[in-house]
Amino acid sequence: MMRSINKNYVAFLLLLVLICPINSFSRLHAQDVSSYTGEPPMPLFQSDETLFLTLSMDIKKVCRDREEEESHPAEISYTDQEGNEITLPIKVRVRGHFRKDPVNCDFPPLRLNFSSTTVINTIFAGQDKIKLVTHCRTRKDLYEQNLLKEYLSYKLYNLFTEQSFRVRLVHLTYADTRGKIDTLEKMAFLIEPNQHMARRNGCEILKVERVQQEQTNRQKTTVMTVFQYMIGNTDWSVWALHNVVLLKEDPMPLPIVVPYDFDWSGIINAPYAVPAEFLPIESVSTRLYRGFCKPDAELQPALDEFRQRRDEIYQTCNSVPFMTEKELKKTLKYIDQFFKTIENPKAVKFEFHENCRTK
Repeated sequence: MMRSINKNYVAFLLLLVLICPINSFSRLHAQDVSSYTGEPPMPLFQSDETLFLTLSMDIKKVCRDREEEESHPAEISYTDQEGNEITLPIKVRVRGHFRKDPVNCDFPPLRLNFSSTTVINTIFAGQDKIKLVTHCRTRKDLYEQNLLKEYLSYKLYNLFTEQSFRVRLVHLTYADTRGKIDTLEKMAFLIEPNQHMARRNGCEILKVERVQQEQTNRQKTTVMTVFQYMIGNTDWSVWALHNVVLLKEDPMPLPIVVPYDFDWSGIINAPYAVPAEFLPIESVSTRLYRGFCKPDAELQPALDEFRQRRDEIYQTCNSVPFMTEKELKKTLKYIDQFFKTIENPKAVKFEFHENCRTK
C-alpha cells in the first residue's frame, strides 16, 4: 500500500513540474514563508550551551561491535541546574556507514537509546533514539576539530531555515565500566531526530526516492544548494535521498529538502574525504555547485540571503567553543572565499550558471 502511495505522489510531482509556470512557483513561495505552527523543540535542543555528560559503558565491547550492531547496556549522567547528579540507564550501539568501519575510524559514531519512563523531567525528556556524532580517531586532535566544524555546519544552516536539524554540543567523558581503558574526554554532538525536526515544523518525513531537485520547493532548494556550495559539500543527492530528508508540509505540494551529514565538506577537509569519481574536482576543498541551473531571477534572491546574513555567519563561526585559533582561521578563510565569489558577477556566472547541473 505504501509503495503505491509513493508512486502516486511522485507522479503528481512530475505533473506539477510540467504544468506549473514560473509565476506559479512564485505564488507557492509567497505562501511558503507564512507561519506554520508545529511542536516546540525538545528540551535537549532548546539551548546552545555545551552539555557536559559522562557515558559509562564497556568501551572495548561497544567499539568492537561494528557488524552486528547490537545494543549494549550503558549509563549517561550529568549535573542538572540545581546541582543534582542525574544518572539514566540507556542502551548504545554503533551506527553509521563510512565512519563505522574500523579502517576509517577507531571510534565509531553511536546511537543512544533512552527509555521513555526514565527521561521524564530530565534534559532528555521526549527523547527515544538519538544520534551521537563522535571524534572518529582518538589519538589525533585534528578529528576533534573536524567534529567541531561539522557541528558548525549544522549551526550555519540553522541561520537560514527552521527546517533544519538542531544540534547540541557535548563535552563527553567516556568511562569504561570494566576499568580497563583510561577515562577519555572528547567533544561530541547530538543531532535532533528526524521525526522531532519534522514535527517541530508541522511536517511529515516523506520517504520517496527519485525525486529531482526541480520537483521540490524551488526557493528553499536553491538556498540549500548555495549553502552546500558555501561549505564545499558535494556528498549529497536529492534523487537518491543521500544525506538529505524530504519534508511534506500541508498544504504545500512540493517537498522541502533538509540536508545533514557534512563531514565530507571542504570547510572540514577531513583526511578521509575525497570527491566522488564522477565529479571534475580532485579535492573536497574545491567548491563545485551541485544545484540545477536556475535563472538569475531565482539565484540572486538566494545569494542575497547569504549576503544579508554575512555577519551572522561570521559570528556563528567565532562562537564555536573549543575550536583552536588555527582551525578557526582556516574556517574563516574558507568562508571569505565564498563571499568573494558571490560578490563577483563573473565568478557567479562561472560557478552558478556555467557549472550548474543540467541533468
